[in-house]
Amino acid sequence: MATSTRPMPPDPGRGDAAVPEHIPGEPPLGSVSAGRRALRLALRAATSVLLVLLTAILWPVYLLLATRHGWAPNVPGLRQLVRFGRLAWTVRPPDPGLTLRDRVWLSLSILRLAATVPLLGTAWLLDELLYGDALRAVRIEAPLVEVSAARSGSTQLARYLETDPGLVSPTLLQCVYPYLWLWRLAGRTVGRFVTREWVRARTLGAAPPSFAERHEGDPFRTDTFEVPFLMRRGNHLSLRLGPEAMAEDFAFGPLAPHNRELWEHDFVRVFDGIGRRTLLDAEPGPDGRPRRLFIKGHFLCAAPALARRHPDARFLTMIREPAPRLQSAINFLRTGPFEDDLGGPPPWGWLGAGIGESEAAYCEIEQEWFTREDGPRRCVVRFSDYIRDLEGTLARVYRECLDTPTPPDGTPRQHEPRRRHDYTYDRSLAEVGIDEAALNARLAAYVAWCRGEDRS
Repeated sequence: MATSTRPMPPDPGRGDAAVPEHIPGEPPLGSVSAGRRALRLALRAATSVLLVLLTAILWPVYLLLATRHGWAPNVPGLRQLVRFGRLAWTVRPPDPGLTLRDRVWLSLSILRLAATVPLLGTAWLLDELLYGDALRAVRIEAPLVEVSAARSGSTQLARYLETDPGLVSPTLLQCVYPYLWLWRLAGRTVGRFVTREWVRARTLGAAPPSFAERHEGDPFRTDTFEVPFLMRRGNHLSLRLGPEAMAEDFAFGPLAPHNRELWEHDFVRVFDGIGRRTLLDAEPGPDGRPRRLFIKGHFLCAAPALARRHPDARFLTMIREPAPRLQSAINFLRTGPFEDDLGGPPPWGWLGAGIGESEAAYCEIEQEWFTREDGPRRCVVRFSDYIRDLEGTLARVYRECLDTPTPPDGTPRQHEPRRRHDYTYDRSLAEVGIDEAALNARLAAYVAWCRGEDRS
């Protein structure tokens, strides 16, 4: 798969003073006094050291399990931790740059990632110890894989598809905690000691209101599959390492050489691991047969490896014109709860340069891969068709992906009412340093594809 990292012509912005951090009418985000930052940094250092000491006892257990079952794919390896640690002290991003406090905060975040390796790795490998034979006996047959660009409408499409009782998808909560032993333990707890509504309220209440405006998160429904995986691996820290790191390590289309192992090996293992756990834990479908696995995300860079692993998989994408999608993605990431707010949000200029490049490259790679004649079965849905004709769109998905002439009874026929305006943060592409005309010129073939003008 292509690994394009060329800049958009002309320069989309370099994250410098030309892209202000605040504009009139926009509330400040992540504003904390210097004294409070120093106090919180000291507290983070103390808790990080405590976490290292508390989890150290698990290293012998984890290494013993890893000797038999291999390094758990849900935790970072030494090479990745060292790379992020080096970047935290050597990267020189454009203005506003990184202060000493920022670099210390990043280093502590990396230390915390390292400290969680034996805990989360042991939790993953416990499933191998407890359910290994049963998990290996599970067959992932013809999975439905929705892999679409961010902010394309893919989550809402997935929410419609997950109503099908013949499909089963891991929930957001299961992706965050992908351990079958924990799911079964929690199944005895939720409802007896706490309610789903309580869990839902605590989960959604932790997100900033400006984030919730753009994403209707629900811990008990499907969501973007790879985000918890990337956060466990530390890739979300690239949002605070500058636009170049962002374009390489928080990208879902271009595949940087140092991330090839992550996407083509570890991610595929996580996909299979969570997929098998989900199928083993699920009740049979209405026909008494095992349900079909359905997973949704943006992991285009892993699609070829997944297709090799599952040649009978059906790949589905929703394509949307790049400019409005990119504007939504940048505003979304500015408010995303990817880390505590001590480090502050990613600067607007960095997001414009880094996400602008990675998403433009995503479009190019997506069009090339989904229009190939060889390879797995693929289905392309246009966002405009989806908005105009939900019933017809779902009927096409079922014909082309699920070998069914019509969706089952109960499948939505009309869109749910949704409020999508009056955002707290809604900068235009120009306000984050991106030349929209240049973007559309670079992606002219993709825009035509989204509009159906290419006749495909």
